[in-house]
Amino acid sequence: MHPVAFVLELGGHARPIGTYGVCAAAGILVAGALAVRAAHRGGLDEGRTIAAIAIAIGLGFTTAWLTFALVELVRTGTLDALRGGGGLVAFGAVPGLALAALVARRALRLDALRALELALPGLAAGHALGRAGCFLGGCCFGAPFDGPWSVVYRDPLAPAALAGPIARHPSPLYEALGLLALALAFACVPARRPGSGRRLAAYVAAYSALRIAVELTRGDAVRGVLAAGLSTSTLIALVLGALAAAALARPAPPSGNA
Repeated sequence: MHPVAFVLELGGHARPIGTYGVCAAAGILVAGALAVRAAHRGGLDEGRTIAAIAIAIGLGFTTAWLTFALVELVRTGTLDALRGGGGLVAFGAVPGLALAALVARRALRLDALRALELALPGLAAGHALGRAGCFLGGCCFGAPFDGPWSVVYRDPLAPAALAGPIARHPSPLYEALGLLALALAFACVPARRPGSGRRLAAYVAAYSALRIAVELTRGDAVRGVLAAGLSTSTLIALVLGALAAAALARPAPPSGNA
């Protein structure tokens, strides 16, 4: 694995740049660019869409970080993990994104739900890049696994290497591949009535199922293990997946009301 993408020399000081950060930044750029393109093609204002994306990034990262802090507090009873900057919980970004959508709708007068549903393929692709960064950085690693596609983390900077050279599931790659499949599926199936909420519900249900499956292969403690041995993300995925399934089970509104 390669936790450090490159070393930046500034003023005589070497600053290692993490691979995860590079991949996450690339994912944001890809998702944002594709979202603006989708908004343009869907007849939405590009400037307001860019402003909404900026708000979503700020609030999403904030709540994802706060969720990580909460998980660590429950898991260890301390916030020591935050001394190095902490980490992020992907599902923790959901409240921030919901708040960003509300702000965009009221302050920017943008149909945020429509913009989001049009942007789903790009969001999935960007998320996949972030998960590729997890794999290269050695975080969110898998449980011990002796299969033909197992991986061994040897770089001492990779959290997965702290327990020694153990063959493991490439869990972040499982999720990245699943997200790419979702991106392709939602790109190939046109949005019939973007803004109705059904397309978003379908995506949430699909991603929740993917995340539950991936969590079964995870081996890191940072994900948090709560009731009945389930991880934090598994519990959140179960709740969100159930809500999304319930939304999809409701009859679709007449096309004239969408």
